[in-house]
Amino acid sequence: MKNNRLSIGQMAELNHTTLATLRLYDENGLLKPVNVAPTNGYRIYDVLQSTAFHIIQHNKELSLSLKEIKEVLDRSDFDFLSATYQRKLVDLDKELKEILWKKAEIEKVLLWMDYFRHLPPAGTFTMEYIPKSYVYAEPAARDYFQEDFGSVVYDLSHMEGALRQKGVRGINPYDAFLTMKLDDFEAGHYRTEQLGVNLSQEAAAQLHAEVWPSSMSACVYLDDFTQAADYLGQLRAYCEKQHCTPTGDVTCQIIGVIDKQDFRKTSEILRLQVPVKVGENPHH
Repeated sequence: MKNNRLSIGQMAELNHTTLATLRLYDENGLLKPVNVAPTNGYRIYDVLQSTAFHIIQHNKELSLSLKEIKEVLDRSDFDFLSATYQRKLVDLDKELKEILWKKAEIEKVLLWMDYFRHLPPAGTFTMEYIPKSYVYAEPAARDYFQEDFGSVVYDLSHMEGALRQKGVRGINPYDAFLTMKLDDFEAGHYRTEQLGVNLSQEAAAQLHAEVWPSSMSACVYLDDFTQAADYLGQLRAYCEKQHCTPTGDVTCQIIGVIDKQDFRKTSEILRLQVPVKVGENPHH
């Protein structure tokens, strides 16, 4: 180095960068050498330009584009610099919100995977605590309990597509359900009342969704939708045996729609559940 002067190679080595980066900054007007030899085009830098180089690098780390950095340098105006950073903060807030949403969705899927892999076998009856949920439901377009599961998938796909068009995200096929009125359940008239999906709190706020309170519920698991009517009858008998009284509508919760052995295939895993008051015989 002589008189604080550096060749482009020395400038690159000093600042742990590449010749290509320095040439790019020169060509885009961000950091021009103090001199370019007319005979061979060699670029000469002042060592003090290293500070300007690191300012550019820092702004790149803050997600400013080279175009934005050049505009800041060209204007050399603190008000413009402040406005640029304020705008970047707004952009970063949006990015952070998006990242946090994706993180929460992945965590939710991981919880579902763990639950799905430890489900009891079909035909298992249980008493379970069902937590509070946010739901969006529409009147059933048909009596699904009299049809096959394809009818459920068809109408759910239409519903989920419509919700996505409205900007609702996080709708999953394993977070859906059918409902049946309690009176129909107790009378053995298995008719579908509603078709719906469970929502995150964020999506629920968008749709002004209904809130289902937590409950203790009598449940039975099944893996064949065509057997739902038989299991509904057995669920009524289970409530009697457990001396508990159904207190609300029946839900057919869709827990899984993928085959455990081949993810390209579908295989419904369902849970019939009815909220109950424990300790009372329904006939008394």
